[in-house]
Amino acid sequence: MGETYLATPKPPPALHIPESSFTVDVRIIDTNALLHLDPILFWQPPLEGFPGVNAPIYCFLVSHGTAQVVFDLGVRPDWENLPPKIVSLVKATTTITPGSSVAAVLASPKRNNLKIRSADITSVIWSHNHFDHTGDPSTFPPSTELVVGPGVRDLSWPGWPTNPDAGVLDSDIAGRKVREISFSANPLKIGSFDAFDFFGDGSFYLLDAPGHAKSHLCGLARTTANPASFVFMGADACHHPGILRPTNYLPLPRSITPSPLSSTHAADKSISSCPGSILQTLSLKQSPTTPFFQVANSVLFSDHDAAMETVRKIQELEASPDILVVLAHDLSLRERVPLFPEKVNDWRKLGLKEDTRWSFCGDF
Repeated sequence: MGETYLATPKPPPALHIPESSFTVDVRIIDTNALLHLDPILFWQPPLEGFPGVNAPIYCFLVSHGTAQVVFDLGVRPDWENLPPKIVSLVKATTTITPGSSVAAVLASPKRNNLKIRSADITSVIWSHNHFDHTGDPSTFPPSTELVVGPGVRDLSWPGWPTNPDAGVLDSDIAGRKVREISFSANPLKIGSFDAFDFFGDGSFYLLDAPGHAKSHLCGLARTTANPASFVFMGADACHHPGILRPTNYLPLPRSITPSPLSSTHAADKSISSCPGSILQTLSLKQSPTTPFFQVANSVLFSDHDAAMETVRKIQELEASPDILVVLAHDLSLRERVPLFPEKVNDWRKLGLKEDTRWSFCGDF
């Protein structure tokens, strides 16, 4: 893919990711559930004619030898069995199109030709304790630990029905070990993020990414070692890629050949649908290095300043050609990246970062 920019790209910052020869296999799980994202709740400013998206909810299977880790569980198909407070919130603010559970995807011979099943999952990681990411941990055996960010256990439990106002269920941790990540015990920085080396060998990091929720976690998985490449699991650090792009590191292109907005990538469509025309088409009075949106100053971001800072940190990581950013609700990736049971480790060889960088402009 060729790109010409409306501004000169700024060199990416040094990220100081420790070297390692260890990698993990990463598979993006789409349970086929959809969640409607209303712009007024998730990003600003409003854009005329853009009523939001019916977005997927990506989860991840991270494989490291015999250890099998699931990062996020999506929304449970029987979401009306969530705590009454959450059911009322869902009905008032969004629409859910139910899909499968992660455990059901793993158990399905039609969707999973691997020998990995829910009984093999050693850890389930919640990026945060919101209903569209917590799924139903009871579909995994008691031997599967639940991993959460600092302070999340006391914030979340006791759950419902013990606590009538709870946002999670007592059954989510019944008979299960809950492990809280500490970012202070062995201080480590990845870019500007506080990081935790999950396996202790540099293959998979959890990153402290607050703002949307207390102790919100992101993931950074090393998918190849030489040269190094990574998949960044953004969860709900933000809800639309237009919050991340463009930036000084990734300015808006004047043109892209072939156009990522074309489902066929036909070169003759590159001019009529190139992202560089969007500034004029949408009459956006902004520079080609300013993201289309910011995170909304709404009740869905418990700490708006922290959320904005987390976005800035992601933009630094995304400036690296070695890191593919996958937000949990990025609809523009759905038909473009390999999904479970296929691995996404070869994303750089496939050119996925360049091919999908501006695909979100199709939302407009």
